Amino acid sequence: MLLFAQDDLTVKGIDFIVSIDGDIVKSIHRPKIVAFDPGLGKKSISVSYHPGNLSLDKSDMDYLWSADDSVKLFLTFEYYHYTPKGNQHVSNYEIAMAKSWLEQKYLVLYILNTRKKPNKGIVPLPGKDYTFELDYPGGQMIKLRKK
Repeated sequence: MLLFAQDDLTVKGIDFIVSIDGDIVKSIHRPKIVAFDPGLGKKSISVSYHPGNLSLDKSDMDYLWSADDSVKLFLTFEYYHYTPKGNQHVSNYEIAMAKSWLEQKYLVLYILNTRKKPNKGIVPLPGKDYTFELDYPGGQMIKLRKK
């Protein structure tokens, strides 16, 4: 992911796209990175998102870069969408992330809801009804499919 200074030198942006079930997400609600540090406990880092960019304070980015491997990171957010019957539904996502995500020139996060028919053959994350895949320069991470 490429970092660049925005209007305010205290904010850093990451080239980042979220796709849910094949659609690019235009907005997410309450996005944050949650860091579980065995020594310090839980730290929530506010982020903002629009298609192509995930932004956070430079001081928070510095904290994430300096965190050792014992710190577990999660991207969490709510996604509001409509059911086929026209009712609004809120999905909550918690995606385990690696610090290396912050070092990529770009990252595309594909979230797949395994309860939906097109994704039935995909193995969900433990205790969840979704999984995720990644595309980034030089590689990708693809989840297991049932035979």
